[in-house]
Amino acid sequence: MRSAWRLVGPLILILPVIMLYTDLCGRRAFGDDCKKVPNILVLFDASGFMKEKDHYETLLKQMEFFEKAIPLTADGFFNIGLRHYGLKVGMGCDSTESILAIQPWDPERFINSFPRTVSYGTSAIAAGLRAAGDEIASVNGKSIIVLIGGGMESCKADPIKIAEQICQNNPDVEIHTFQVGNSQDGLYFLKGIAQKGRGTYHRVAEISSPAGWHAWMKQYWVKPCGPSAPTPVTGGATPLSPILFDFNSSSVVSKDPTTNAANRATIDVLALSLKQNPRSRVTLRGFADGRGKPDQNLAVARKRADAVAQFLTSMYGIPRSRMSIQAMPATMPAPTALYPQDDRMSRRVEIELSQ
Repeated sequence: MRSAWRLVGPLILILPVIMLYTDLCGRRAFGDDCKKVPNILVLFDASGFMKEKDHYETLLKQMEFFEKAIPLTADGFFNIGLRHYGLKVGMGCDSTESILAIQPWDPERFINSFPRTVSYGTSAIAAGLRAAGDEIASVNGKSIIVLIGGGMESCKADPIKIAEQICQNNPDVEIHTFQVGNSQDGLYFLKGIAQKGRGTYHRVAEISSPAGWHAWMKQYWVKPCGPSAPTPVTGGATPLSPILFDFNSSSVVSKDPTTNAANRATIDVLALSLKQNPRSRVTLRGFADGRGKPDQNLAVARKRADAVAQFLTSMYGIPRSRMSIQAMPATMPAPTALYPQDDRMSRRVEIELSQ
């Protein structure tokens, strides 16, 4: 058994990560994935506000995540454009700039078109939205505007009304907003724009990896279709990859970089799903490896499930009232018969997301 484990153990331990990266970094869309949204326009804040408190560095990092997540989701289905908004000195409140017109997805051009410095002085969401509306009106099919920024408006204009007008003129348009920073004015405008734009509002801080953007894109950009597509489940449960733990540890942070990356990606996706579906709940089932006494194993199993719950609350603001904690007996089988009872997969928290 030990000899066999030395041969297959390393592969088994990294298998969840291989599966994750296959999904996030190289998976082609299945034949029954349809073009839900053929046109995407990313509208981002390039104003002076973004220089404050490292906002622009945060935005650059998010755009890198965004760029890595798009091809995994899009798989050649989409056209995409990139535009930034803000006011150059002396240009007036109608100034904006188109960086990359809507065209077939090209990841290299997309990321290279994103400016590395802030080129504008003050913020003008209204001007950016007007330009985005004009560009969206020139293409065919359903379109999404993704607005990423601080949400500040320096001109005497109401971007919420402009968003409403864009959607009235274009029934197939949605506007989704992502806030950088914690400005109350920005919160007001970005929430209002998303509401009038038939979209969703999020804080950028909620997304800490390409996996977060990937989960959001899969929900709003792609939908199953065709005779082979499964029927959506509305009241059932959605399993996610388990969170794995080091020996004698109840921390979600693993000393093994591969395991740690897989754990964080799973939690990112779970947190984003909980935020996007306010009625959903999660059940966290903790397991131990069976090396100690039964009562000790149950205590460790509960600590591990509770650690995941605490991480969701402290890092993502998910209420504990939406979580159920269960400590499972150590004799419960691991997810696959290939794992011996005392390996890493026995030290886990299984996740069940339900409506």
